[in-house]
Amino acid sequence: MKKTYLDFLILQKTAIDLIKKEKYKEAITNLENAKSIFPNKIDRIGHWLSGIYCIQNNKESAITELKEVLNKGLYWNPSLLTNDTDLTLIQHTKEFAEIIQRSKELYILHKSNSSPLLHTSGNSQSETTITALHWKNSNALDFSEQIVTENLRDNYLFSFVQSSQLFSNGCYHWDDYDMAKNDVENSDITSKEKVESAIKNRIILGASQGADTAIQMYFEPISDYDTVIALVPTLSNLDTIEEKIKTHQKPKVKLVIITGDKDYFYNNVLEAMPIFKKYNIPCKLVIIEGMGHTIPDNFEELFEENI
Repeated sequence: MKKTYLDFLILQKTAIDLIKKEKYKEAITNLENAKSIFPNKIDRIGHWLSGIYCIQNNKESAITELKEVLNKGLYWNPSLLTNDTDLTLIQHTKEFAEIIQRSKELYILHKSNSSPLLHTSGNSQSETTITALHWKNSNALDFSEQIVTENLRDNYLFSFVQSSQLFSNGCYHWDDYDMAKNDVENSDITSKEKVESAIKNRIILGASQGADTAIQMYFEPISDYDTVIALVPTLSNLDTIEEKIKTHQKPKVKLVIITGDKDYFYNNVLEAMPIFKKYNIPCKLVIIEGMGHTIPDNFEELFEENI
């Protein structure tokens, strides 16, 4: 059976748990086995393995892991390696400098050729379409595998927009809003051309930084979304969002925020609520007790309750 991004997240959690328990040998074995299962994630796996070897004071193996990633054509945003304190053991070596230089060359090359991508999933005859914006440092396919269940796929049409703004190998972000707006609008035009039925309900949904972008897109003067669903938004750009909603012209607003009380950005959400109230923006806030910066376990149920 093909492994999905959900399986990769389980691998990541297992590795973290083993490292916390100092079960390094078991963690290394699991990650080595994962290389053949997740070949498109070898940059992350190699990075983690290098960190484990550094903890064990094994410079040679730590550097070998990073070189292996580059030899397979994958790379990193160099800042991921240079800012990682787990790699302190090798960061002042000549070999590490060479790894950073090669990774920088590949990163610049791929960044210059980066373009938006549209991944669709679901029922093209559905009357409800969802424009979905991935997390920061994620991508359209991974995000789709996180949220689209079999039931949702049967009943709705999802259009997952992948940003053109490259962060690292296979990872993208929405830092430049003007670029993000252009990517989403062009993707919406493309996705509408694929729809076979008259649409009665248009939704824009996002997670984390993608949720912030979705909220801004929702309040664009020419947008025609009926509902915006923001999953664990960061709302770190609240001033920008306030500027958008000051002049909103939607006769009927439907804003839904779903977050957890253990999310890093939970206080930002609480600070945003008076601003929505100030401009008469009705906002349904769903707070999940004990949840951090992640997708709710009952996402399907919450989604269908709020569309």
